[in-house]
Amino acid sequence: MSAAEFDDLGDRQRPHLIVVGGGLAGLTAAIDAIDRDWQVTLFDARPRLGGATWSFARKGLMFDNGQHVYLACCDSYRRYLNRIGMTEMSPLSRLAIPVLQPDPSGAAPRLSWIRRNGLPAPLHLAASLGSYRYLSLGERVAIGRAALAIRRLRLDDPHLDTETFASFLLRHGQSPRSIEVLWDLIALPTINVRAKEASLLMAAKVFQTGLLARADAADIGWSRIPLTQLHVDPALGILTAAGARVHASAKVSEVLLDDERRRVTGVRVDGERYFADAVVLAANAESVAELLPAEAGVDTAGIDALGNSPIIDVHLVFDRKVMDYRLASGIDSPVQFVFDATESAGLDPERGQSIAISISGADEEHGERPEVLIDRYRGALAELFPRVREAELIDGVVSREHRATFRAGVGSQRKRPGVATDLSNLVMAGTYTDTGWPATMEGAVRSGALAIATLAGVQPFSTTPSLLKEAI
Repeated sequence: MSAAEFDDLGDRQRPHLIVVGGGLAGLTAAIDAIDRDWQVTLFDARPRLGGATWSFARKGLMFDNGQHVYLACCDSYRRYLNRIGMTEMSPLSRLAIPVLQPDPSGAAPRLSWIRRNGLPAPLHLAASLGSYRYLSLGERVAIGRAALAIRRLRLDDPHLDTETFASFLLRHGQSPRSIEVLWDLIALPTINVRAKEASLLMAAKVFQTGLLARADAADIGWSRIPLTQLHVDPALGILTAAGARVHASAKVSEVLLDDERRRVTGVRVDGERYFADAVVLAANAESVAELLPAEAGVDTAGIDALGNSPIIDVHLVFDRKVMDYRLASGIDSPVQFVFDATESAGLDPERGQSIAISISGADEEHGERPEVLIDRYRGALAELFPRVREAELIDGVVSREHRATFRAGVGSQRKRPGVATDLSNLVMAGTYTDTGWPATMEGAVRSGALAIATLAGVQPFSTTPSLLKEAI
């Protein structure tokens, strides 16, 4: 708080925490702190909260900056939804992904499925993969050998971060075609780089936890309402009711230290000092690297070296229904994953359909003009869903996240810092920190919970009541 605000809070027996950044990591940290009866002030440099999950209005409809999904294994994120009362607005569905391939002759596209049955893992996918029509019989048989090899990997083995996922797959009998139409189908949207670049460690985490640990782990969910309404609005309600102060369009320019430079005393915002007992830096990785004082002992060069991987979404609004699935995937097509976003857009299904096409690892596309992307992906969508050809395109818009995730290539794990710093009352939160997860919504929530648990001096899995920490 500033000197002028200092007396307004009254109760100085309660610790005061400043959170810098209002994405999922920062919101989790702020809510976890008020659940511990701490005073909280949150600053975000942007005019809106939500971080990498936000929504915007256009021509009477709502669009998300990207189609964000989660899996049943995302325990911390699910607890966040439960804490803010939003579980019903983002329900889970049993894993069943239609995978479509365009026909070069212009005939109806081919269809196969990746879906689970009622058997225990890893047998829950055996029938589906055994009939996956885009691979030969020999390639399908070989899938099981690679899956078992992944299941045997130890995630605490640092050598996994020295090899690419593709190299591992090739060594375990997977063909280049198998990597392209199966393994990348799952790795790319979860890690945001293809198997040929992805760290084996990151990929092993995804496949072990999401597909090989339990049968329902990969059941998939996404929001029925705009992401701002799902993540931000209810969180703000909780924070406001607890007396927290939230400031948007408020850029923190400096972390303040005491005279001996051993502890943090607060932050500077727009030239004014705000004092606190502790600070959580939950902004994006680049901003945190700039704010960290040398005394924090964090390798900021390592954070910068993580790099970024972009995600682009192409949103198409048609005058009629063009797709019968809630989500689908494409192979041999620019389309990776496509979602029916009609409900979250607020569009009457009798008046049309809103489609969101998600493009992960969008290095080639991120510099292209919106009209080029809209035209390309409308054409590609028509190859998978022929009704697009007769439909009128009412609107098209492109959303971009140039720094959507850190680049999860070989060596990325060793560059990720923990949440703690050498200054005991300064911690970090964000998907770039070492959460054990790739850069996902689950990773963001886990980092925020771990940051507060670290400040509070409690161990993960402690039974002390606190938001999400038992899932860290």
